[in-house]
Amino acid sequence: MRWRMLAICSAENRHVIQSAIVEWSLEVCWCLTLKDARRGLRRGNHALVLCEAELPDGTYQDVMKLLQQKLDRIRVIVVSAPPSEHCYSQAMEMGAFDMISGPCKRTDVQWIIMQAIQGHPAKTSSARKGRSPRGPGAFAFA
Repeated sequence: MRWRMLAICSAENRHVIQSAIVEWSLEVCWCLTLKDARRGLRRGNHALVLCEAELPDGTYQDVMKLLQQKLDRIRVIVVSAPPSEHCYSQAMEMGAFDMISGPCKRTDVQWIIMQAIQGHPAKTSSARKGRSPRGPGAFAFA
């Protein structure tokens, strides 16, 4: 199965994400803004959405609202810099799959995307509950 991902991120994070998934069979639609993401979401059937918490024209919350009716089929991963417990809790409550501390690290991106795909409804019926936002390394894996 070829997975499709919409990535709404800065050039800095795009470089890391590309290096993390270069060997995977993952089709990516790259966006810089919420406006671009709206067009991208209309064009494709994405299984994953990776979104920075702050966008030039909105936030991850706007993306979550756009996807509200599709969260049972789409896994959303939020990239937040600096990470905050409030942001993490709010993202999880809105239906995000997980959060990565930005700027992204290659291993963090690989780990979270693998977890999202393994727990995706297209592959299995299990759902991920997210990690606890407390303690060292709570937002990212080294």
